Amino acid sequence: MPDRLLNRRSLLTGVTALPLVLTACGSDEPETPAPTATLEPTQAPPTPTQIPLASPVPGYQEAGRWEGRTLTVATAGVGEFLDALTMSFFEPFAADTGCIVEHASLNREGVEGVASQVESGNIVWDIVLMPRNQVLELSNAGVLAAIDYDVVNGDTLYPELMMQHGVGAMLYSTTMVYSVSVEQPPESWADFWDLSRYDGTRALRRTPVGTLEFALLADGVPIDQLYPLDIERAFAQLELIREATLFYEDSKQPVELVRTGQVGLASAWTVRTSLPDVASLVLPIWNGGMVSADAWVSPRGSENADVAMSFINYATRAVPTANFSGMQPFGPVNKGALDLMRADIVETLPNAPQHLDVQFFENWSFWRDRRDDLTARFEEWLLNPPEATPSN
Repeated sequence: MPDRLLNRRSLLTGVTALPLVLTACGSDEPETPAPTATLEPTQAPPTPTQIPLASPVPGYQEAGRWEGRTLTVATAGVGEFLDALTMSFFEPFAADTGCIVEHASLNREGVEGVASQVESGNIVWDIVLMPRNQVLELSNAGVLAAIDYDVVNGDTLYPELMMQHGVGAMLYSTTMVYSVSVEQPPESWADFWDLSRYDGTRALRRTPVGTLEFALLADGVPIDQLYPLDIERAFAQLELIREATLFYEDSKQPVELVRTGQVGLASAWTVRTSLPDVASLVLPIWNGGMVSADAWVSPRGSENADVAMSFINYATRAVPTANFSGMQPFGPVNKGALDLMRADIVETLPNAPQHLDVQFFENWSFWRDRRDDLTARFEEWLLNPPEATPSN
């Protein structure tokens, strides 16, 4: 198999314009007879990466277009994730426009650093990659620049990801996950709530976001009628599995809990099911999953606003987004990217057509208005269970 991340030079100097089928390297070692019985699930090889496409991005054939300009992009990315950002977006944009692209780490400031920079007038970040649910909060605070859709072409983007002050950068889902060791995979959130199955133990994220939606789906609410959420009905449904559920905060925890058999089923980010010690051992159930996104934004008042909009447009084109999703298990925000990717990789992504059809997009507007009060209520519910009725 190719390495998880390919040589960066291949992105800029490769000549392929179509997806390639990769084959595994041969081995001279003698074949080992297959065991007659398998007590534990056998981990399959990880999904191979795709050789980056080098097709030119339409409208970016002027190598000196932004010569002499410097763009600072802030993300929380490290390791392979940052390498994929660099190979898919930063270096190709620099090569195609002449702009110098520098990366800055969000570090401890997090997205709050955007507000502090704008308020102080000392803006050092031109682009920020942040969770989509935080865009509306900063937008209301007046610290983000409006997206210039005369520059950023939204024709092939998912409309749910096009905001006044941000554009979707990559997609991920929260779904139910299960161990491949079970005889019959679950099919819906109703199965999650059925404690007579799958060891009767569960794990849900310690947040009302997504957790309330899953409770309503389990209680029979149609997926296209979730919002606005029926809060009382959702909490009543959660009460049914409270005692059997571990409410986690570490996003890596649920897949490990399922893999090791500590819980029967869990909700989890699908990107976590691709972790090396979990891949192919813990699988998602896409039905009823919640699609979320990270987004590109630009602080209001950036001196490089024109370059920033050009970058956002570039980073949401088919080829760059296909290259990123070929290296990291996030869905591309450009619909045309799926046609450039191998079928085995598309199958693992949250916006593969067959997966997207049975999921819902997180309603960011609803959670912008209700996150604080529902988080407080969720914590109160979690920490103060109702008193048990005394038995006679």
